[in-house]
Amino acid sequence: MTKKHFGARFDENGDCMFRLFAPHIPKVEINFNNDPDHKFKMDQADYGFHELTLKNITPNTSYSFLLDESKKIPDPASLWQPEGINSYSTVFDHHKFDWEGDNFSGLPISEMIIYEAHVGTFTKEGTIRGLMSKLDHLVELGINTLELLPVAQFAGHRGWGNKTIFPYAVHNNYGTPDELKALVRASHERGIAVILVVEFCQHNIVKNLSSAFDYFFCDIHTTTQGKAINFDEQYSFGVREFYIQCALSWLRDFHIDGLRINNAETIYDQSPMHFLEEVSTRIRNFEKANNRKCVLIINDQHNSTRSIQPIDKGGYGFDALWDEDFHHALHYRITGDINGIFRDYKYPEKMVSAMQYGFAYRGEFSDYRKRIHGCNNQQFSGSNLIIYSQNHEQTICTGQECRTIRKEGFEAAKLSAGVVLLSPYTPLLFMGEEYGETAPFNYFSDHSTAPSLNKTLSKHYQNLEFSLKKQFDHNEASSFTASQLDWNKKDSEQGTAMLKFYKKMLLLRKEHPALKEPCHNRCQVQEIKQGVILMLRNPSTSDERYAVVIFNFNKIAISEKLESYLPAGPWTLKLYSGARSFEGHGVPLDKILSPAKPLELAAQSFALYFHTPVNI
Repeated sequence: MTKKHFGARFDENGDCMFRLFAPHIPKVEINFNNDPDHKFKMDQADYGFHELTLKNITPNTSYSFLLDESKKIPDPASLWQPEGINSYSTVFDHHKFDWEGDNFSGLPISEMIIYEAHVGTFTKEGTIRGLMSKLDHLVELGINTLELLPVAQFAGHRGWGNKTIFPYAVHNNYGTPDELKALVRASHERGIAVILVVEFCQHNIVKNLSSAFDYFFCDIHTTTQGKAINFDEQYSFGVREFYIQCALSWLRDFHIDGLRINNAETIYDQSPMHFLEEVSTRIRNFEKANNRKCVLIINDQHNSTRSIQPIDKGGYGFDALWDEDFHHALHYRITGDINGIFRDYKYPEKMVSAMQYGFAYRGEFSDYRKRIHGCNNQQFSGSNLIIYSQNHEQTICTGQECRTIRKEGFEAAKLSAGVVLLSPYTPLLFMGEEYGETAPFNYFSDHSTAPSLNKTLSKHYQNLEFSLKKQFDHNEASSFTASQLDWNKKDSEQGTAMLKFYKKMLLLRKEHPALKEPCHNRCQVQEIKQGVILMLRNPSTSDERYAVVIFNFNKIAISEKLESYLPAGPWTLKLYSGARSFEGHGVPLDKILSPAKPLELAAQSFALYFHTPVNI
């Protein structure tokens, strides 16, 4: 079958083609501008599609589909819903935006420092324009990749965005499609790539759209959200193409530099070519045709590395895997929390394994899951794993004490950041952590058909058995406003120190050959004393420019000799999280490390040293 777009699209001649996948509907008409006399019958095409090309259609023209002369519905592939989800769709011309001068061609995953942001809570404005005003802050921090939580049209004014209704359209309360393009262009001007989180494993259907989606859901497979998306049953070819064209639209029309597909473990597909492999293949073809790099990230909670293996080796060809395992091991070490899934990470070797191999579980039995978890396949680069100490999902786990700095304090937050940013994996920062933001990231919504909190957040509150210390109603406006960043904290004494600390770490990671080395096989990790982990990093060059980090996870100071663990040669202190310059309270460390002299590290702190070969 011919691969074509969905919805309304202008061609280079200015003609507009409308296309709807509705194999169960014999007659489809288009109604323009809500005028009952201004409607046209669409032609039935092959494979259940309805098509019509019209001249003299202008951008911003409103239109609706009539299915068998029933109630009008907006376009499931609408590019713009200015009046929200229950109104007409609006014709939008992607050719009109001026991309002149945007020569940015993307970044490889191995170079990315990712910053995750939610448009609605990043600024008080809660808009794309508001987020754009903070781009220079990201540049000064050392960020080169901005990951946007879902911006596709969802119900209501505020929400996480994961309950997508119109996956092709920008959420109307965030801004216009052109404003999102302006954000991408402005990011590119600053050398920042933009990644978009998309939801291809679930689709929230409002009542008046249900008749257009009869074949979009499985009869066999279900998820915690209800019926799974139909990727392998009857008429699945149209469903698969709907989402593939959606992915291509974000990359082509908005110049987005990458996608993160959320909750991919709930994509059920027994087709000869799995949907994820097909998405990857089509996007790689798009890359070649447009001389661009489009990064593909997948969120799969099974620790399976198949998604990041090359297609010719039986994988799906994605660039990186979202690594929850690393977070869970780090969370236990910092907090001592053994509730829910975290009881699987109470063993000392789990943090060492996560730092050494990326995964705490590599094919061992998980007591919480009651099954074997992960696999012992190390045929991948460290940059293929996305690690973090906080993100939008983990901050909700314990109410107002959700962020590390709020739950465990300033020193623990710095220690967590050091574990992430100095490891050989692709790091992700959650908005505000760089200056010590304490605001929670609640689950919030203002739409009456939004699912219950327990159903929506089942993997956090039911599977992980988290208990909220402060109950809240996700429909209350306060749940949303409490989640907005307070940028005034950036200029506080503690905020200034934390920001200085993050900038220093990111600069060192960028400049030192050992710290930017993505090969985790060139990283040796060992717990030299209870709660004290030493990580030795080796560059791929042969100049012996090692880096070593000593982490003290204990809540008391420690003293330890390091001569038996380090190569000979001078070791120069480059960063100490307990230093007074970072608002720490540790005893000042010697500039040059003496292996024969005990190193004294403050509670919940770390020190970074660089090795200088004698012959340099």
